[in-house]
Amino acid sequence: MNFIDDHGMQRNKKGHLVCGDYFVCERSEKGVVAILCDGVGSGVYANISAINCASRILEMYRNGMSIRLASEKVAASMYRARREDVPFSAFTAAVVQPGGQFRVYSYESPSPILISKDYHATVLSPRFYTVGFEVIAEVSGFLGLGDSLLMFSDGVSQAGMGHGHSFGIGSEGVAEHINKNYGIASDIGKLPGKLMFMCKNLGKGFYDDDTTIEILHCRKAKELTLLTGPPSKQSMDNAYVTDFMNKPGKKVACGSTTIEIISRELGREAKILSLGTSFGMPPEYQIEGIDVVTEGAITLNQVFNILDEPAERLDDDSVVERLALMLHEADVINLMIGNAQNQAHEDLIFKQIGVHVRKATVQRIAERMTALGKLVVKKYY
Repeated sequence: MNFIDDHGMQRNKKGHLVCGDYFVCERSEKGVVAILCDGVGSGVYANISAINCASRILEMYRNGMSIRLASEKVAASMYRARREDVPFSAFTAAVVQPGGQFRVYSYESPSPILISKDYHATVLSPRFYTVGFEVIAEVSGFLGLGDSLLMFSDGVSQAGMGHGHSFGIGSEGVAEHINKNYGIASDIGKLPGKLMFMCKNLGKGFYDDDTTIEILHCRKAKELTLLTGPPSKQSMDNAYVTDFMNKPGKKVACGSTTIEIISRELGREAKILSLGTSFGMPPEYQIEGIDVVTEGAITLNQVFNILDEPAERLDDDSVVERLALMLHEADVINLMIGNAQNQAHEDLIFKQIGVHVRKATVQRIAERMTALGKLVVKKYY
């Protein structure tokens, strides 16, 4: 599976403490949606306008509307802002499907740039059409492994205005700068910083407008599959384990009953690595073909509790900390959750020591990882 990474940088217009641009990127099974909004003017009011615009588009997309229709509705509503004192924002809204196909809808914004895996930049030629009294630009294409989509606010395209460039360098100037100065060995993650430096130089040491640069980069995903809990019916055991073993990337199994099912269905012995020395050090086992095999509810609760800790504080010798590190390192996290209820988890002692039931804890881990930009896919059995 490929993963769409995002790299970005933002700078405020000189003399302002708040940036009038706003960017949001969200991942789901149906693809990646990225929205860059540029509020009219600068400062707090522009920032509020940009956030309002991005939130409207994103919420409509979350509720099942296509990114095209959501963009059209928001753009059409901007006509009112031309005549009344209501928030106005330019925007660029992109969606990249799991297969790599992408569409970008821009309103009063610079044309995006496609950067191929050999680092050649090409300005995407838009198709313009009207919605009400407003005009939208549409581009489409494909992101293959190593390709990138560059989006930016007009703080970039208008850089140099009044300093030797009548209307700024434009998207064409940005593409030309990339092609002249960077080659195939360049790190795409460092490009936003390099382009930001270019904008500052063109502005004679200042940013003449709020400036935002965002890159969506397609690379190979780091996948992790975590299986926990027995399925709701014993007849599902074989399919459950087979699906698990067929998943790419690293594999983790949590739960004593889960371990028994895997061992039986695969015909592989579950060897004891450690019986666990304390509440903070759960038992660990070894099954051929699985990276981490350990206890269920207690381990998962402890993992959730330390997910906010910096990586340098986590010790690879502890199965809890090692699992937390694996979650942070993964781009795509497949959660396979058995629906059978474990009565032991309902005991009062679990509640007394603050251990949440397995499904609730897995949901909390999923929410935390999603907030960190991971693609989390849940499947119940």
